[in-house]
Amino acid sequence: MTCIALSGYYGFHNIGDEAILEAIITTFRRYQPEIELIVFSADPLHTRETYGVEAISRTHLPSIIRVLHRTDLLVSGGGGLLQDVTGPCSIPYYLGIMELAMLMGTKVAVYAHGVGPLHHKWSRLWVKKVLSRVDWVSVRDAASAQFLAELGLNREIRITADPVYSLEPATREDIVSFWESRGVKKSRMEPLVGIALRPYPGETEFDQRLLQIIESGCNYLQREFGARLVYLPYHLGKDLPLARTLASLPSSQGIIFEQSLSSKEILKLMGGLDLLIGMRLHALILAAICGVPFVALPYDPKVNAFLEYVGENTFLPPEKLTFQELLASLKIALYQGEERRENLRLKIKEQKDEVEKAIGELLSLASS
Repeated sequence: MTCIALSGYYGFHNIGDEAILEAIITTFRRYQPEIELIVFSADPLHTRETYGVEAISRTHLPSIIRVLHRTDLLVSGGGGLLQDVTGPCSIPYYLGIMELAMLMGTKVAVYAHGVGPLHHKWSRLWVKKVLSRVDWVSVRDAASAQFLAELGLNREIRITADPVYSLEPATREDIVSFWESRGVKKSRMEPLVGIALRPYPGETEFDQRLLQIIESGCNYLQREFGARLVYLPYHLGKDLPLARTLASLPSSQGIIFEQSLSSKEILKLMGGLDLLIGMRLHALILAAICGVPFVALPYDPKVNAFLEYVGENTFLPPEKLTFQELLASLKIALYQGEERRENLRLKIKEQKDEVEKAIGELLSLASS
């Protein structure tokens, strides 16, 4: 039986990264129902109970060594793991796991990474050194591939898709049941508008000017459309204080989802929205999968890469956003035509096919 270990930002109750894990597990099992998957997790109990896989502590070295000793392949990713913006530990941790696996003779695949930024010279040199030795490298966008080429990584770099694209939207019955169980009955007179914001990387307080603009936008949606606001903290530890701040203001009060949601639950939640205002990449991807119009506030090049791919060429950089620009984008999103929706559906289908191809290659690598 094939045995694969999965290393990523798993078990931290970040909806985006949990969606990545859900997608990888689901796709592997669709190809090989009996495959053995072992996840390095910050919350092994939650990971075992949620996904029905074996999970170990991501920091317990003896357990990691035992797992790597018996696995056919270590898959690192996906997600924005190889960057030094969110803290000093990401690069040493993820590269250290890869080096340990190679030292033990285990094959290593870098899967659907979003690489960078790397501000420190030692980070750039270490990434180049390790990725030149692993068995397979793929990134989730062309910008990451270009970044690695600029580092001097002279090897094949496969551009694949974020695993989350392989997730399926929830059924209408499941969507209605999800919202009704939380006391919300869908009504055309009260469109549901999701708000998925995050602090800038490395910052603890949200830009007050931007907060005021978004508050004004929320007030406009409530006043003109009777909208109900739904706050979605994708990372509870980082996003929840911001959601609470906005929801406490008289002109932007709304529902806050303060509990951790599974990927299946977030797809039901997202499927019930009529519009999303989002900063986080996976909030925007899931909105696209569910056919929900969105207004993106790209805080990071990875979000720009997503928007360029799906044909959303008019960006609203948060640091330059004005209320007039936000208002114009809200109107475009609310009244978008069928042509725009069809383009999104085609792009998602392309990305889903790329996920399938990549998983097939990983299984071939594990069994070769």
